[in-house]
Amino acid sequence: MQQLNADEARNDLENNLYHRFASPILTYLCQQVSNEQDAEDLLLEVFVATFNNETFSTLPSGRQLAWLRQVARNKVIDRYRHNAHITMLPLEQALETEDGELTPEQRAEEQEDFERLYQALAHLSPLQQELIQLRYSRGLRLVEIAHLLHKPEGTVRSSLTRTLHQLRTIYNQIEKGYHP
Repeated sequence: MQQLNADEARNDLENNLYHRFASPILTYLCQQVSNEQDAEDLLLEVFVATFNNETFSTLPSGRQLAWLRQVARNKVIDRYRHNAHITMLPLEQALETEDGELTPEQRAEEQEDFERLYQALAHLSPLQQELIQLRYSRGLRLVEIAHLLHKPEGTVRSSLTRTLHQLRTIYNQIEKGYHP
């Protein structure tokens, strides 16, 4: 019976915690990822980490929110790293794995993808286009790009991250039929 009461108390505490902090954390996550489903998945991961943390309940309310925001930020970073690791192949490797015999349907889809990408690129500023070209067409490292542009490496890194996020957003809008 005591175990049942302890479990109920823990569930009440977790429910209260979720209702207090889920909305601001979800709002933050929605600003960071491209769709609401990904944000909701990340929110779940944040609260699983919270419920598994023994010391969280001892923090004052203001520190709890700060801790949750930090965990949410880390989960977003992990998601982007994971996605980048999966989708980014060196060009040579992609060419080696490509099947030379594409069906007409695959060629048409590939052509449409390229057209959407070029349309999305056209919506970027000249500096953003140059960043993309230097990094992905010429294959330069961030240090080399920073040297060429006479900017700190951290500035180039954050600019490239923002540019890729903006490019992805524009591409998705074009894909859905919206014109930015």
